[in-house]
Amino acid sequence: MFGSASSLGTFPDLGESDGWIRNSNDADFVLDPWDEELAWSIHNEFGLEKPYDRLTGHHADIVRPIAYENFPPGWQARLVPLAGCPGVMCLEPHDMAVAKLFAGRPKDIGLLTDLIRMGRLDPVEIQRRLREMEMMEKWIRLTHARLRECAAAGGKPLPP
Repeated sequence: MFGSASSLGTFPDLGESDGWIRNSNDADFVLDPWDEELAWSIHNEFGLEKPYDRLTGHHADIVRPIAYENFPPGWQARLVPLAGCPGVMCLEPHDMAVAKLFAGRPKDIGLLTDLIRMGRLDPVEIQRRLREMEMMEKWIRLTHARLRECAAAGGKPLPP
């Protein structure tokens, strides 16, 4: 599992509050090993606007392994098991933060800012992982600017 919901692997208490994780209505998954037929089966039952979503208001987004391109080197070794869900592994929060900086949507920036403010993310560690990524110059500037924005808004500005 990756995306916002993956933080529950490391911080299960975030699901107990009335904050952003409690109000999230989706979880992002990559099947390992990837199986196209299984992915479609899961999507057809648990995807957006499918039976489970209509019943509960929650859905699963099944994403292809290409998503790994936005994860920092070594992410596999840092996966965190999701308690009570055998076989489900979650992206470590700092690795999730790197992926969110690539996405850069307002909800991603808000999530990272909140997690930094709560002391759940260390902006210096996120910066270190960003620097390990191979990316074009425009992405270097963009992701680092977004991180500086989140860190400052979260009360932990990065040094210049």
